[in-house]
Amino acid sequence: MAPLSGKTPPALRAVLTEWPVVSAPMAETLTGASRAAVQRNLAWMEAQGLIREVTEQVRFRMWRAMP
Repeated sequence: MAPLSGKTPPALRAVLTEWPVVSAPMAETLTGASRAAVQRNLAWMEAQGLIREVTEQVRFRMWRAMP
């Protein structure tokens, strides 16, 4: 996550470490970041293989950290 700047990436990493599965609205609330920032960071983390989307839905998606 070193290429990412700002306070959202470390806050999101902490949320994903603390909770087994996380939704974008939940991450938004827990990090205090905007929905756009959370979704952008979740997409980047998923593309890097750091997290996995577990619901296989278009709406109401949930992610979990990869071991």
